[in-house]
Amino acid sequence: MCIPSVIRLADRAKQGWTLVEMMVAVSLFTLGSASLMGLYVFSVKTMASMVAYCELDQRNRLAMDQLTREIRQSRWVKRYTTNSITVVAPREDLSGDHEVTYSFSPTTKKMLRTCSDEPTKVLLNNCSLLQFDLFTRCPSNAVYGFGSFPVATNNWQLTVKVLQLTWKTSILQPSGIANSENVQTARIVIRKQQDS
Repeated sequence: MCIPSVIRLADRAKQGWTLVEMMVAVSLFTLGSASLMGLYVFSVKTMASMVAYCELDQRNRLAMDQLTREIRQSRWVKRYTTNSITVVAPREDLSGDHEVTYSFSPTTKKMLRTCSDEPTKVLLNNCSLLQFDLFTRCPSNAVYGFGSFPVATNNWQLTVKVLQLTWKTSILQPSGIANSENVQTARIVIRKQQDS
């Protein structure tokens, strides 16, 4: 048995770490800490981006629900441009009709709802596109599907039956570098329109 070697190992354990061992340990700890910090920052940014996108999606759904409900219940389209539309729709209390205008201002980047007997309401902020297209009812021999509705042209106020709308909104990410964009599109059939 080699007792002096056992005593030398016990003496070395009492001496502590050498400078090289300490530098290696600190370097490994710093590298591991930096990696964990990078992962944490990435996770926080990703979570904040997901929250921002969910908030944007919720606002778009609320605006789409209101717009779809009013256009679907409208009686006819009174005025139309590619980024604004006015429909005549019944009031919620059924006490008559009122005019509802949905419009988009490229300068303010807002989608507005203006009603003849209510104050103007901002439906969406950071809107970069709002476009309306008008279509007539399908001929009796047409196959329903995308692209099957004829475009409303002459005398469109009397023949329009389907509105297609598209809008695009965005929200600034917390990192400030990129935007989350959300594109909404729908075809809405006017149900209460009276046939001529």
